[in-house]
Amino acid sequence: MTLDVALHFGTLLALLVYFRKDIILLLKAFFFSLNRRHTYSEEEKTYVRLVWWIILGTIPVVVVALIFKKNIEATFASAIPSAIFLLVTGTYMALADIFATPRKAIGQLNSGSALVIGISQAIALLPGISRSGTTLSTGMFFGLKREDAARFAFLLAIPALLGAFLLEIVTVPLGDLSIWLMLLGIVVSFGVGFLCIHFFLRFLKKNRLLWFSAYCWAFGLFALIMLLWG
Repeated sequence: MTLDVALHFGTLLALLVYFRKDIILLLKAFFFSLNRRHTYSEEEKTYVRLVWWIILGTIPVVVVALIFKKNIEATFASAIPSAIFLLVTGTYMALADIFATPRKAIGQLNSGSALVIGISQAIALLPGISRSGTTLSTGMFFGLKREDAARFAFLLAIPALLGAFLLEIVTVPLGDLSIWLMLLGIVVSFGVGFLCIHFFLRFLKKNRLLWFSAYCWAFGLFALIMLLWG
């Protein structure tokens, strides 16, 4: 559990560093939105909407995590649900790739879409449901371009990861793990997370989600067969 905390922190740092410009603009937009006399530029209007859509989209995962924490943790007792939900994730991404009509920019997102994307993030608390894959696919169903849907999915992850990290850090005895192992976990998860975000966003500009669907199907099916065979 202590190592999990370190890994979550490294991943969170990767998001904060990669999207640092967006985060600064979102923080400014939040405080601007509290001042009704402020005159907005077009960019500021986009970020004001975006920061409130992120707040709205975070509410479902907070509610579900607080109410159904024990039920969700119970699903981790067996690896079989993870394998099954990997197949579900692959199918959902494939449906989004085939049937969605992604044409909107991130600034065209509305409150209803943000809330449903947030609900899909809450569903991803279940093992085997990819958080980024699910929120990205839901964004595409609402017409967002692949790269814009992925960008919103990553920004939406920041408050969720921060909340999870804060909840874990207060319950974990940090003396259980060497400080050097924790630092190593943070450094590695930061580096891998940063590179994954960078190449994933570049990949989505020209490629389809079916590649990720195929991975989820292959690994989910392999895991399910191995688990059922004991």
